[in-house]
Amino acid sequence: MRKNSRQTPFTLRKYYGVMIIGFALFLGIMAYYSVKFKEKRELAKQEVELEKSVDAANSATQETTEATESTEDTTAASTEEAAQTMEQTVTYDGKTKLSWPVTGNVVLPYSTEATVYFETLDQYRTNPGILIEAKENDSVKAVKQAKVTEIKNTAEYGKMVCMDLGSGYTAVYGQMKDLTVKAGDTVEKGQVIGKVAAPTSYYTLEGTNLYFQMEKDKKSVDPGKYLE
Repeated sequence: MRKNSRQTPFTLRKYYGVMIIGFALFLGIMAYYSVKFKEKRELAKQEVELEKSVDAANSATQETTEATESTEDTTAASTEEAAQTMEQTVTYDGKTKLSWPVTGNVVLPYSTEATVYFETLDQYRTNPGILIEAKENDSVKAVKQAKVTEIKNTAEYGKMVCMDLGSGYTAVYGQMKDLTVKAGDTVEKGQVIGKVAAPTSYYTLEGTNLYFQMEKDKKSVDPGKYLE
C-alpha cells in the first residue's frame, strides 16, 4: 500500500505533463492552421477583389465601346438625315420669277372669277390653270428647284406631275408622258421632267398643249404672275 501511494503523485504528474504537452501541441496546431486559414482567406479575398476589378474594367470598356458606337451611329444618322433634309428642302419667296415649262402661247388662260370657253367641251367654265401651246414630244422642264410629291393620272389632264415649290407653293404639270422623275425626287430649275403627250379627249380641239397649274396654301393662283 505504501509503494502504491508513493507512485501515485508521480503518475499524476506524468499524466498532467502529457496532458499539458498534448494541449500545447493542440494549441500550436490550431494556431498554425488558424494562420494558414487567414492567409487563404486573405488570398481568396484578394482574388475576388481582383476579379471584381477586372469585371469592372471590362464592363467600363464595354460601356465605353457601346457608347462610342452609339455616338457614331447617332452622328452618322444625324448627318444622313441632315443631308437628306438639305437635299429635299426647297423654298420659294413668291417673288422670284419662274421659268416656263415649255415655250408657247397660252391657249386657255387662268380664270377662276369668270368663265372661259372650252371649245372641245363646248361650254364655259372656270380654269384653275393655263394651257400652253406645244408640240407632242416637246420637253417639259421644271420651273424651279422643287420636290416631286405625286404622280397621277386623270381623265381630263392625263398623266400629271405634282411638285412642292416650297413655302406653301405647289405646281402641277398635266398632259405629259415619258416621265423622267418619280415621287420623292428633287429636281433643279430647267431639268427635263418628261415630254408633252397628245391631248386628252377634253382638249382635242384646243390642240396639243401642256396644262400648268399653281397653288399657294392649297388655293389656286395665276401662274402668269409668277412665270418670266
